[in-house]
Amino acid sequence: MSAPAPGLPDSFRVAVIGAGIAGLACARALSERGAKVTVFEKNRWPGGRASTRQTEFGRFDHGAQYLTARSHGFERTVGQWAAAGVVQPWSGRIIALAGDVTTDKTSSVTRYVGVEGIHSIGRHLAQGLDVRLDLLVDSVQLQGRRWSVLDDAGRLPSPGGFDALVIAMPSVPALRLLESAPAFLNQVRSVEWSPCWSVQIVLDQPSGFDFGGAFVNDHPALAWAARENSKPGREDLPAEAWVLHATPRWSRLNLNIPSEDVAALLAQAFAERFNFRFRPVHIAAHRWLHAAPNNPLAARFLWDPALRVGVVGDWCSGPRIEGAYLSGSELGEAIAQ
Repeated sequence: MSAPAPGLPDSFRVAVIGAGIAGLACARALSERGAKVTVFEKNRWPGGRASTRQTEFGRFDHGAQYLTARSHGFERTVGQWAAAGVVQPWSGRIIALAGDVTTDKTSSVTRYVGVEGIHSIGRHLAQGLDVRLDLLVDSVQLQGRRWSVLDDAGRLPSPGGFDALVIAMPSVPALRLLESAPAFLNQVRSVEWSPCWSVQIVLDQPSGFDFGGAFVNDHPALAWAARENSKPGREDLPAEAWVLHATPRWSRLNLNIPSEDVAALLAQAFAERFNFRFRPVHIAAHRWLHAAPNNPLAARFLWDPALRVGVVGDWCSGPRIEGAYLSGSELGEAIAQ
């Protein structure tokens, strides 16, 4: 991590479009350096793919499953989150399956989960920030040296304009907002994505499995299975709950079929692969169109100091919560210089 950037005048206004981990990290870095930051988010909650769904059967981390810290700088950040009660190490047994071979991956890396769900990270980062939820930014305009943000009704949700603009979303939806910054377009267009179907399932009986998560490397449909009850703070769920992730190829081939069919097919794949019969008492599917970048950019972020527009996301540095966080925080430091 670089040295702290100098401060910004409180009259310096920044619009951040997207309240995922990258956008919130950038907003926090800028706010801590004195800027007046407004974050716009189309969903009703912050965090992006670090998302938790609340049901009558408990919480499901149906997007990002956990986070790891591979750099010293992010390790310090995760330590601060742990001290604040936001995340906690996941001690559940993690395995990888390939045919008849089962490999124990538990000690390969420390995995952290949100104490109240993975969405705890986004909620923690959003504290104290001006975050406008449930607001779709349809276009941006550069007028002189000021950026204007317009919603889907053509209104200005924050009149007066901004000194800088940060776009913090997957590259595909980001393209429509980058017409005013053509220097980035070729780089942004180059990034390709894999989708992922995610299924939440509650069993009618205990499975008896001794693992908390499994990388499934030998099935055409199923790539990952995680037992939510194995995560800290969720041991007392009323029934055994699982999150299943489909393989990228299967997700792509079945991208537009009804979610009910996806849920049934992945539940069947889970039963077949683990040779376990059950009847789901709850089942639901969620489609992540831009789940993981196949070819993330080498640059941590994109920044045009002349136009004062930047782009951040895990597709700038790697498909992990760590990559998203470092992308946003490092752009915040660059803007403040």
